[in-house]
Amino acid sequence: MKSQKKAVVDYIDNHREDVVQFLCDFIGFKSIHPSDDEYGKELEAQQWLRERLEEYGFNKVDFWAVDEKSLRPNVVGTVKGRGNGRALIYNGHCDVVPVSESELARWKKDPWNAAIENGVVYGRGASDMKGGLTSMVWAAKALLDIGIELEGDLFIESVVGEELMEGATIGTMATVERGYKAPFAVVPEPTNCEIHVKSSGAFFFELIIDGKEAHHCARNQVIFPQPYGIPSGEEVGVDAIAKAMPFIELFRRLEVQFNHRWRDEILGGGGYPHHNDQQGIGLFTINICFVEGGTYLGSVPGTCKITASVWYPGWITGEEVWKEIEQHINALASTDDWLKKNPPAFNVPVIVHWEPMKAVPLDHAGVVSLSETYRQVADRESIISGFKAVADSTFLSKAGIPTVLFGPGSIGSAIHGPDEFVPVEQVIECTKVLALMAMDWCGVD
Repeated sequence: MKSQKKAVVDYIDNHREDVVQFLCDFIGFKSIHPSDDEYGKELEAQQWLRERLEEYGFNKVDFWAVDEKSLRPNVVGTVKGRGNGRALIYNGHCDVVPVSESELARWKKDPWNAAIENGVVYGRGASDMKGGLTSMVWAAKALLDIGIELEGDLFIESVVGEELMEGATIGTMATVERGYKAPFAVVPEPTNCEIHVKSSGAFFFELIIDGKEAHHCARNQVIFPQPYGIPSGEEVGVDAIAKAMPFIELFRRLEVQFNHRWRDEILGGGGYPHHNDQQGIGLFTINICFVEGGTYLGSVPGTCKITASVWYPGWITGEEVWKEIEQHINALASTDDWLKKNPPAFNVPVIVHWEPMKAVPLDHAGVVSLSETYRQVADRESIISGFKAVADSTFLSKAGIPTVLFGPGSIGSAIHGPDEFVPVEQVIECTKVLALMAMDWCGVD
C-alpha cells in the first residue's frame, strides 16, 4: 500500500493547479441559502458538481431534492468498494451565506469571482466550505484516476441548507434517510486542518421588558422624585430601555462566569496534545445580537427587546443553560419594584436551537486512522480540538454515525465576512489526507 499511497500523493501534487481551478469555478456559483426573494440558488452549483462527478467516473451519482419546490438538490457520488471493507462518508454543504450591500462595500475582491493571491483563494465560501468540498471530491478523483480499488464504499456528499439548519430536514438528514450510512464520517468544515471531535451547541433567546410610555417632556417626573402630591416614577412612566441595561450587564457577567465553570481540554480549551492555532481559548458566549426599544419618538420608551445568541458545550444541554439564565433573570427582576409586578418575558429557544454533535472518543478507530494519516502527510502530530461553531455533523451523529470535522481554512479565514479566503496549501494537504484516509479506513486490495 505504501507505493499506492505515494502514487496518490504524487497525483495530487501534479494536479495542484487543477484542484485550485476546481475550487475557483465552484466559488463562482452564487449558491446562497434562500431568502424571501431568492430560492433555489444551490441548484446550479449542484448541477455543475453532478456533471463533474459523472465526468470523473464515480460508480454512481445520485441527484435528488426533497424541498417543496424540488429546486435544492443533494448530490452523492459513490466510489463503490469491493464489499469487504468499511464504508466512509465525506459530507459538505454547498450553500453559502449571502453578501449584503454593506458587507460588499468592505470586500477588496469580488466575492463571486475567485481570486488567487499570495497562496490563498479569496471568495465567498472559500473556507465555508467549498474548500473542504473540493478536497473531498479531488481525494476521490485521485483514487479513481489511479485505479485504487477500495474494499468499502466511499460516499462523497454535497448537501444543501446547512447555513439555516436545514440539514435536519432537506440536507444531510435526507442523505441518511436515502440510505447513505457508514460507521464513520468526516465533515471538512474549516478546522485549520485540526481534527475536531466535539462541537458546540447554539440557541437564541429573547428578553422582552415592558415599561410605560409617557410624553418625553415628562421624563423628569419619570426619573426624579417630585414634591409630595405630584405624580412621579411609575405613576407617570417607566423607561423600558433603562430597565433593560442591568440585564445586559448580567449577561456579560454570566458569560465570564460560565467560561470559568465549563472548561475542557478539547473544546475551547486549546486542543490536545498541542494548542490550536486559530480558535483561541474560551467557549461559552452570550452575544447580544439586537437591542430594540421604544414605541414613539415623542415618548419615554415603553418596551425593550433583547435578542441574544448562546454557544454552549456539548456535555450539558441547551435546556440546562437557559433554565439557569432564566433563574438569574428572575432573581435580578425581583430586586426592582416595577419588574416584580411586571416581570420580563423570557422566550427560549427562538429562531433556532442547534444541538451539539455527539463527541467521538479519542481512541475511536476513525479518529486514530485520521490522526495517523495526517501525521503521514504533514509529517507532524495532529491537533485534536473542538469545533466552536455548529455543523451538519450534528445530524450525522444523531443518526448514529460517529462524525468528526477536519478541513481547510479556519474561523480566522474571514468566514461569513469580507474577503473570505482559504490557504491553497491547506486545501492540498486536506485532499491528500482524505484520499489516504479512505484507503486506510475502507481498505484496498
